[in-house]
Amino acid sequence: MMETEGFEVIDLGRDVPVRDFIDKAKEVGASIIVLSTLMTNTMNGMAEVIKILEEENLREKIKVMIGGWPISQGFADKIGADGYTTDVSKAAKFAKTLVSKMHSKNI
Repeated sequence: MMETEGFEVIDLGRDVPVRDFIDKAKEVGASIIVLSTLMTNTMNGMAEVIKILEEENLREKIKVMIGGWPISQGFADKIGADGYTTDVSKAAKFAKTLVSKMHSKNI
């Protein structure tokens, strides 16, 4: 769905160390990191990605969207995610809106 909205998608797979998301985003100049989980025990990794981006002063350059079965808007708000949607079709459209807002701020 993200590709149909014009995004280049780099799927790092599953069971990915948190640091790999940040390193890959920096390597390719990503605007968004999208994280999804089906298990509650990996939700802390989402918060860790945001924390590392903040520590490296990258939060304005790289937005974070989250989703998956155990995720809620409340959790997204709690960890400071830039977006949460209930399904992938909504996520793709939200990502497009998020990137448009980022680019309009930089013009």
